Amino acid sequence: MLAQLVRGAISRNRFVGFLILLITLLGVIAFTRLGQLEDPEFTIRTAIVMTGYPGADAERVEQQVTEPLEKQIQQLGELESIESLSRNGTSIIYVEVKDQYGGQQLRQIWDELNKKVIAARASLPDSVRGPRVDDDYGDVYSMLLSVEGADYSYAELNDIADHLQQRLLRVDDVAKVDLFGDQGERVFIETSRSKIAELGLTPALVVNALNKQNVVAPSGFTEMGSRRLRINTTGTFEAVDDLARLNIRSPVTGELVQLRDFAEVRRGYANPPDASLRHQGESALALGVVPAEGANVVELTERVQAELDRIEARMPVGIEFGGIALQSEEVEQAVGEFLINLVTAVAIVLAVLMVSLGLRTGFVVGLGVPLTILGTFVGMYLMGFELHRVSLGALVIVLGMIVDNAIVISELMQVKMQRGTERLKAAADSVQETAWPLLAATAIAVLAFAPIALTNTATGEFTRSLFWVVAISLAISWLLAVFATPLMNYWLLDSKSGLGNPEDRAFYQWVHRLITATLRRPWILTSSAIIIFAASAVAFSFVPQTFFPPAERSQFMVDYWLPEGSRIEQTSEDMARIEQRLMEMEPVTDVTAFIGEGAPRFYLPMIPRTPNPAFGQILVNVETKEDVDPVMAKVREHLEDGYPQAEPRVRAMQLGEPVRFPLQLRITGPEREELVDTAGKLQAIMAEHSGVTNLRHNWRQTQPRVTINVDQDRARRAGITTNSINLALNTAFAGQGVGVFREGDERIPIVWRFPLPERTDPSELETMVVWPESGGKPVPLTQVADIELDWERPVIWRHNRERAITLQADLAKGYTASEVRAALAPEIQKVALPSGYDTQWDGQVHQSAEARAGVLKPVPVILGLMVLVLMAQFNSFRRTLLVMLMVPLGLVGVSVGLLLFQQPFGFMALLGTMSLSGMIIRNAVVMVQKMDMALAESGTLEAIGEAATSRVRPILLTAATTMLGMLPLALSGPFWAPMALAIMFGLAFAAVLTILVLPAGYVRLLGIRPGE
Repeated sequence: MLAQLVRGAISRNRFVGFLILLITLLGVIAFTRLGQLEDPEFTIRTAIVMTGYPGADAERVEQQVTEPLEKQIQQLGELESIESLSRNGTSIIYVEVKDQYGGQQLRQIWDELNKKVIAARASLPDSVRGPRVDDDYGDVYSMLLSVEGADYSYAELNDIADHLQQRLLRVDDVAKVDLFGDQGERVFIETSRSKIAELGLTPALVVNALNKQNVVAPSGFTEMGSRRLRINTTGTFEAVDDLARLNIRSPVTGELVQLRDFAEVRRGYANPPDASLRHQGESALALGVVPAEGANVVELTERVQAELDRIEARMPVGIEFGGIALQSEEVEQAVGEFLINLVTAVAIVLAVLMVSLGLRTGFVVGLGVPLTILGTFVGMYLMGFELHRVSLGALVIVLGMIVDNAIVISELMQVKMQRGTERLKAAADSVQETAWPLLAATAIAVLAFAPIALTNTATGEFTRSLFWVVAISLAISWLLAVFATPLMNYWLLDSKSGLGNPEDRAFYQWVHRLITATLRRPWILTSSAIIIFAASAVAFSFVPQTFFPPAERSQFMVDYWLPEGSRIEQTSEDMARIEQRLMEMEPVTDVTAFIGEGAPRFYLPMIPRTPNPAFGQILVNVETKEDVDPVMAKVREHLEDGYPQAEPRVRAMQLGEPVRFPLQLRITGPEREELVDTAGKLQAIMAEHSGVTNLRHNWRQTQPRVTINVDQDRARRAGITTNSINLALNTAFAGQGVGVFREGDERIPIVWRFPLPERTDPSELETMVVWPESGGKPVPLTQVADIELDWERPVIWRHNRERAITLQADLAKGYTASEVRAALAPEIQKVALPSGYDTQWDGQVHQSAEARAGVLKPVPVILGLMVLVLMAQFNSFRRTLLVMLMVPLGLVGVSVGLLLFQQPFGFMALLGTMSLSGMIIRNAVVMVQKMDMALAESGTLEAIGEAATSRVRPILLTAATTMLGMLPLALSGPFWAPMALAIMFGLAFAAVLTILVLPAGYVRLLGIRPGE
C-alpha cells in the first residue's frame, strides 16, 4: 500500500510540491504569530488568606485567627498543604492545592476556599479585619514601571499613577494594573497631652464632634407642584481648613474651642510608612502590568510603551516613567539567543549531511530539516505553544533525529539504484521496506519523551512543551521522509549520486570484519557490555546531583534583614546607603529598592515576601548576564564588611518551581521554646558544614516589648476598662483614627495623635492618663496597671496545622543541595528529638525528589507501550528483549560526559537520559529489522554481519548530526548543558556499543551458530 502511495506521490509531483510550498508558507506565517516568552509558564497553585487582628500578639493571632481558619481550610479535598505565618496583628495562610488541578478546576477550588473562609469568619474575634482571599497570588507582572518626579509630592505622583493606570487598562491584552509604593495620605490632628488635659478633651469627644459635623445622610424630600424635590444638606468638610475650624466644647471650661486652637491640623502621609519604594535612589511609585492569558509579551510591551510615550508627552516637566523590570527585554534576549542556536545547529547538521552523503543526497535529506521545523511551527501555533527556552531547545534536540528517517530511505534507494533497480521501483521499494520499522522507531522515540507530558508537577508543566515539540517534529519528519524524500530522490538522484556504496569503503570493510568476528564469539562482547555498564553505574554515583541552575538573567536580588522589631526608618536608611554603593558600580544599570516589603512577582519562579518593617529588597539590573556573578561577589563583600547587624542575602534569580531557600530543614512540634531549642541544636550542626551559608531560621529573633499588666480590680474601682487603656495607648503612641475626610472619590483617614517626641519616648508611659469611657476625671495609667519590659517571639510559622520552625540556608559555591543534605542527614538523625517532634527536609531536595517522582511515575506505562510497539513490529519476545537491553548502554556515555565536564545530573539531564532511550531503541529497531531480512534470505552469520554493517553509516550519521547539532546547546549555559552532554555522550557510546553489541546479542539470543 505504501509503495502505491509513493508511486502516486511521484506521479502527482506538482501536488506534492504545492503541499511543500504550503507548509513553508504556513510555517513562516505561524512563526511570526507565535507568542514569545523567556521561559514556559506554569501554574502557581497557591492562594493566600490574609487577616488583620490589630493589637494581638503572635500567639493570640495563632490561636484565635489562624487555627480556626486552618481548620476550615483543611476540609478542602484538593488541598496539598497549608503553611501559615502568625505575627503580631496579622495572620497569613498559604493554601497550596495538589498538582493535578489547574485551569477552570483551580478557579472552582478558589471559590470553594472563599466559602470556607466565610464560614470561619463567624468564629473569629469581632475586631479582626478580613479575612481576605488573594487567589491572584500567582499573577506575574510582565512590566514594572516607575512613576517618579523629584519635585512632586506623593499625592501628586499618586494622581498621575492613577491616571496612568486607567489609560494602561485600555491597552489590548492588559488584564490588570496594580499600584505599589503608595504611602497612604492622612489628615493628622496633633496636640500635646498637656493641652488636652488642660481642656479636658478625650478622643471620644473629638470623634463625636467629627461624626456629627462630617456626615452624609438623607435629609428627606419635599414637593413643588408636580415635582418631588430632594433636600440636599451641605456642611461636610470640603477642605482641611474646615476641619481645623471645628468647634468642640471643653468639659473643663464649658467654652467652645476650635480644633486649630489646641491642635495642628495638616495633611501628610502615613508615618512611619507601611512600605515605600525608591528607584535610582529617588522616591517613586510603581505600576505592575499583568498580561492577559496567551498575550505576546513583546508585542504587549510595545503597545504599552507607545501609550506611555503619548501620556508622557502631556505630563508636567519633571515627571518620568521608567522601567524597573521588563520581561520583554529578557524574552527578546532569550528567544534571540536560542534562535541563533537553532540556526547554528541547522547549519551544522546540513554541513555534516553534505560532507557525509554528498551534495545531492545531503541536499535531499537536509531539505527535510527546515521543512520539519516550519511544519512544527504550524503545529505549535495550532496547539497554542509559544517560542521560549524549552520549545526552541526541543527543536535543537530533535534535529539529529528528524534526518534519520530520510537518511535510511535515501541510502537504501541509492543502494538499490546502484544495484540496477529502476528509479521509480527503487523509491517505492525503499519506502515499503523501511516505513513501518521507521514508524515504530519514531513512535518509540516519541514515547521516550512522553513522561514529561504525563507528569502533573509544576516542573513537568514547565518542560511539557519539550514533549509536544519533539512529537510534532518527529511525526512530520516521518511523513516527509515517506512521501517527500522519495520524490526528491526521484528528481535529483541517480546511480552515481552520493559517495558510493559504503560497503566498498575501507572503514566499513574493517567494521564489517569486526562485526563478523564478534558474531563468532558473541559472549565476549555481551559480557564486556555488562561489565562496562556496571562500571558506569558506579561512576554515576560520583556525578553531582542538583535540581535547576540559576536563571540566566541580567539581574539579581538583595534581601536585607535587620533584627526583628527594627524600625522601618532604620531599614530605609541602611538600604539607601546600599543603593548608593550599587549605583556607583559600573556594570549596574538600574537599582530599585522595596522597603518594608518584597518586590511583586515580576518573574514567575519567585516568592514575594510578606511585609515587615525590618525587611527590604533591592532589585539590581546589570548590563549583561555575565556581569551578575562578579557584581554579586562585590555586593556580598560590601554587606559583610559594612552591615554586621544585618542578615543580608545576595542571590541570583532561579529557574523552575519557586523555593525560598535551596536547603531547608523543617522541625515540627507543639511547644514554641522546645522548637526553638531543638532548632538551635540542629542549626549548630548545619553551620559546621562548609557548603552551608546564610544559615538562619524563619522564626527570626525575639524582640523587646512593653507589657501593660492591667490590674482589673484597681481598674474597675477607677471606672477604667481595657478598651479605655488600649484607646489611650494607641492615641499616644500610634495615633487613633477619629474619622474620614472625603475628597472626590478618596477617603482619607483622620488620625489624632501626639507630637513625635511624645510618641517615641517610652518614659511618657509613666505620666500618661486614661479617660474613663463614662466620663469623669482622667486616671494615671500607673494607678491601674503595672509596666514592664520583656521579650517576645513575634513570629509563629505552622505547617499543616502544626507549629514548624524551618532552618534555611544557601549553598556555598561548588556545592549542591543533595550533596550537603546527604552529608548532614546522618548527623541530624543522631540528635534525639523530644516526643512529638519531627524533622523533614524541604527546599530543592524535596522539590527535586517530587519532580523526578512525577516524571518517573508514568515510566512503567511508557515502557509497556514501547514493548507493545516492539512486539507489534517484531512479533518476537526475544527481539523485543534484545532491543530493550540496548537502553542501559546509554548510561555509559551519560556518566562519562557529565563527569568529564563536571556537570550535575539535574532535572534536565534526567529528561535527556530518558529521551536518549528512544534514540537508542530507534537505532536498534532498524538494525534488527535489517538483520531479520538477512536471516530470512540466507541465515548465515556473514549475511547478518553485512546487514548490521549496512546500518553503521545511518547510525553514525544520526549520532553525528545529533551530537554536533547539540553543540550550541552544550555551550549555551547551565540550563541545557547537562542535558546536551548527557545526550551527546550517551548517544556516542550507545552508537558504538549498539553497532558491536546488538549483532552479538542478536546471534546469542536467537541461538544462531557459525555455519548455520
